Amino acid sequence: MILFLHKRFHLFLVLFASIILSSCATYYQQNEAFNKSFENGDMQTANKHLDANKQLQSNRNRVLYLVNKGTLAWMQKDYALANTYFNEADIFVEDQRKNLGSEALALISNPRVKPYKPEDFENVLINYYKAIGYLQLGKTQEALIECRRVNEKLYALNDKYPRNNKNRYSDDAFAHNLMGMIYDASKDYNNAFIAYRNAYNIYKNNYSENFGTISPEQLKKDILRTAKRIGFEKEYLFYSKEFNMTVEDSLKDEGEIIFIWMNGLGPVKDEWSINFAAHKGAGGILTLANNEEGVSFPFNMNNFNRNEKAAFSNLDFVRIAFPKYRERVPLFNQALIEIDSLVQYKLEKAEDINAIAFKCLKDRMVREIANSILRLATKKALETYANSKNETLGTLLSLANAITEKADTRNWQTLPHSIYYTRIKLKPGNHKLILNLKSGVNGGHKQALNFNVKANTTQFFTFQNLETR
Repeated sequence: MILFLHKRFHLFLVLFASIILSSCATYYQQNEAFNKSFENGDMQTANKHLDANKQLQSNRNRVLYLVNKGTLAWMQKDYALANTYFNEADIFVEDQRKNLGSEALALISNPRVKPYKPEDFENVLINYYKAIGYLQLGKTQEALIECRRVNEKLYALNDKYPRNNKNRYSDDAFAHNLMGMIYDASKDYNNAFIAYRNAYNIYKNNYSENFGTISPEQLKKDILRTAKRIGFEKEYLFYSKEFNMTVEDSLKDEGEIIFIWMNGLGPVKDEWSINFAAHKGAGGILTLANNEEGVSFPFNMNNFNRNEKAAFSNLDFVRIAFPKYRERVPLFNQALIEIDSLVQYKLEKAEDINAIAFKCLKDRMVREIANSILRLATKKALETYANSKNETLGTLLSLANAITEKADTRNWQTLPHSIYYTRIKLKPGNHKLILNLKSGVNGGHKQALNFNVKANTTQFFTFQNLETR
């Protein structure tokens, strides 16, 4: 009998350890085989890992499965298949309804049991990929619709947030900029000018302060060029003075390449935790505070039932786990396009996805911290109450609470770190361009690319490298 109990206890320890190790692993670590294959550029193996992992295809992870499938197809230039997955992901996010069962379970466990809700920037980057995909398929109008949807989504999302806790990422400058480029390529210079101007205002009034991304010089040139072309003399003079810049008309038989460089890989989520001390005040007010972070949240215990009040009255502190981003620093930090070893075009940063991700998460945590505290206080209260009735049950619940107090570290981990671009004007014919990627670590990398340029035609080209330090 003693040997039997010993074996049962040993089995319990093994299972308990395995649960702890599993719960400690981040989403990135849980899917390491897929991530490593993707980072190495082996899209076929990455696709096999993705399809073999049934957990990734479950409803709570469904949107991440779809965007990763879309990214893999996109990287292999199968834009029609990529947009099939991105469209399904877009519909899934739009149609996702609050699951009361998972919400209730999350209240006593952690947010990872709920279907993944993309961060705001992840949500709109679905439309960015779709827009580029449609451009490669020659579907200009569909690409424009996706650019418009980026900002329509952001307006709708931000409108739901409390007035004093809005997102700093409330508008997307690059979406407006890309919209302008598409209108421009379609010879709709009036709408191109409007989109370019909107993009510049967002860079000036939002991106420069919040994300450290200033207006690209190419955007300024495009504002002046389109203003001049449609005869907006007043606007041309205003922006010419503001930019301290003038533009000349280009040759009519020239063609253009919009070269978009998607650099590195975006951040992944890790976990950090913070302790809140409980302070009982007059009138049944319980305040949970952390002096180091300078935050406090009051709760009215009069709204609780008798058992909850008894449990909360013995509450001393709670530890709350939050997600945090870990940057994956790109290997390359600068890129140039060289033509005939004479002319160089610098690729300018237009979207810092890494910076946007960090600010989006911080803004969301400010909005959700009260709910997180209530979740942990509820778990602690249940633990205290159970312990008062049955010490063994209380101990087991305490262990369960320790295991389940984990942050949701899921995120779209195949996104680029940042996006750069330039506009290249060339005479019709075949051209060999050299992409010169520069790094402060290993010197850099050069790659030859061949283009056939047609007169009065704009072609969009994307290049993504995955290397990180």
